[in-house]
Amino acid sequence: MSKEETLQRIKQVGDSIRTMKAEANEEREATLRNARREALELTEEFQAKAEASQRDHERAEAEIDPNGKKLSRSPAGRRSNDRAGKAERRSGGRPRVGKFRGAIRA
Repeated sequence: MSKEETLQRIKQVGDSIRTMKAEANEEREATLRNARREALELTEEFQAKAEASQRDHERAEAEIDPNGKKLSRSPAGRRSNDRAGKAERRSGGRPRVGKFRGAIRA
């Protein structure tokens, strides 16, 4: 091979390398755009779920009766309210600190 042929070959290889780098860069940018779009969609989805949860929480707070007990319509909620009531009756309305009583007196 002559010098001219060698230089031509080097230029061709350089051009092909530049082309491959440009294609790789375009692919990288497209991947980043897709990842950012998906992240934005997830953020919006989580935001919507958080807002729905907040609305549910506010609705639940609105259902609390004047005595401070939640008015629950579900059997599971009634059971937990019954348990809380039994514990309150057992303790006579006093907070239970029996485990730490010695530490309180110390």
